[in-house]
This record gives sequence, C-alpha cells and structure tokens, in this order.
Amino acid sequence: MNNKQIVTVEWNGERVITTAQLANIYETDVNNVQNNFNRNKERFVIGKHYYLLKGDELKAFKNQVTDGDLVNKHTTHVYLWTKRGASRHCKILDTEKSWEQFDCLEENYFNPKRIGVAYQYPVSQAAMESATNAGRLFERIMRREGISPHEIAMAVSSLFRQAGIDVPQYVVKIPEYEQIVLPLENQKE
Repeated sequence: MNNKQIVTVEWNGERVITTAQLANIYETDVNNVQNNFNRNKERFVIGKHYYLLKGDELKAFKNQVTDGDLVNKHTTHVYLWTKRGASRHCKILDTEKSWEQFDCLEENYFNPKRIGVAYQYPVSQAAMESATNAGRLFERIMRREGISPHEIAMAVSSLFRQAGIDVPQYVVKIPEYEQIVLPLENQKE
C-alpha cells in the first residue's frame, strides 16, 4: 500500500488492522495512535470501530495469525481497528498524509478488488463448428421432446463446456417471454 506491505488480518469475518499496522500506514508511532484513542475513547464503539482482544480471544487470534511479527507473544491485549475505526483515527490525526493513506487503505485493503481470471483455451474453428452443430441438433431434439427452454440452454451450455468452450452466461440466458409457463398448457382433459 503506497510501497508498504500490509498483512491481511480478519476477525469475526471482518477485515481489520492492528494498532501497529495503522501507525505504520499513517506514518506515526503506536504511542500517538494509543494516546489519540485514549483522548477520544468516547467517540469509538467496541464492535463497530474496534475489537479489544484479551484472554481466550487473544489466544485464538494469535493462533489464527500466521505472521509472528504481527502480535507480540507477550502482549496481554490487542486492539483491532475496523474500517470505521481506521477512518476515525484518520480524522483525529487530520494530516494530509493520514487522509491520503486512509483513501489508499479504504480502496485497497478494506475493499479489496476480487480478481477472477478465467482462461479460455484456444478452440479450433473445426471444433467450434462441430460443437455448434451438435448444440443445434441437441436443441432441436429437446424442443421436439417438450423440454423447457431453460433446461435446453443448460444442456447445450454443458455440451459446449465439455468441448472446452466457455459460454458466457448472457449467451445462455433465456428471454423472459420464453420462461412463461401456463399451468393449463400441460394439463390433459
């Protein structure tokens, strides 16, 4: 984060940051963060802006954290700051650097971008044509058998996947007018 490495920390399913990490990112020292917190404690709500871990919770956290330097093994408590808590500290420090760093924290640490990479293997033109023809034939047979458009789309999509062709979801999406099924349509008298 702005050329600083930051270890990802989670607690109670929420991304948090330790006091030492916060001080490092905001380019201040731990004592300054602690003193600011103590002077403004009434502005922070436990569970909303921070977590205070002691006893068994602290033990569990130490076991969860893989980076040994993150928490001193002799510490009796640790504060974990939520996004909102980190924001409050930024406001208390009120330096240009702290605001800049909070923007960076907010964008890259607390709201990480999910990176999903799907690799599409190259498919020859002949394989594509064969799969397309098979899909059309499959579709015609299924329509003749009275199979619903959605089931046909899923089956054809599966056929393409087996051939190594990734079909985007919007291609197989069934138009709403084709999804309408009248209850009387299938009833026999």
